[in-house]
Amino acid sequence: MILSLFLLVGCGQPLQIKQPSAQAATVPAPRATDSIAGTATSVTPLASGELPTAAPTGTQAAEPSPTSVTLAPTTPSVIVVPRTTVPLDNLQRWRAQEVNREVFAEPRTYRANQPVPLFWFDPANEQIVEIGTIIGAFPAQAQFTLRGTNQPALEVPYRINNDFGLTSISEALRARMRAANSGEAVETYVIVSEAVTIQQ
Repeated sequence: MILSLFLLVGCGQPLQIKQPSAQAATVPAPRATDSIAGTATSVTPLASGELPTAAPTGTQAAEPSPTSVTLAPTTPSVIVVPRTTVPLDNLQRWRAQEVNREVFAEPRTYRANQPVPLFWFDPANEQIVEIGTIIGAFPAQAQFTLRGTNQPALEVPYRINNDFGLTSISEALRARMRAANSGEAVETYVIVSEAVTIQQ
């Protein structure tokens, strides 16, 4: 013991004690397998007939937000009321058959060089009736185009059962003429053809 102390004093150097290295003091970190192996798993038994319930997860499904619907502004409806058609009288119905009617300033005299039919339009029944045939001279007070056939025609005044030798028409036809025109004369017509010429 005395010898050891002498050696320390004699050298004149402080005694150095060797420190443990940092590598020796490092403790290895536990591995994941060690933690799993050392951890006990707790299992809760289920009651009879009970189904396992899924544990709630941290992420919940987002519920869809209600869609905003924009309604278009309503336009007030337009109601179209049809105009009531005024019924035509007998003269207007007859005039409707005369397209481009041209009234002569004075009656003109025409001549039928051969028998030609004399027609009357019945406005009540909207029928064309042949009264008979005429030949020779006859007066005309207007000219027009007949609707439906586009034939040129002459408007001829006729005294019921009197003119042009046509004095044997039926009583029924005479009654229809008087009822349609409220008189003893009607407007008849002759179709213009090569058999009809104007008298100079």
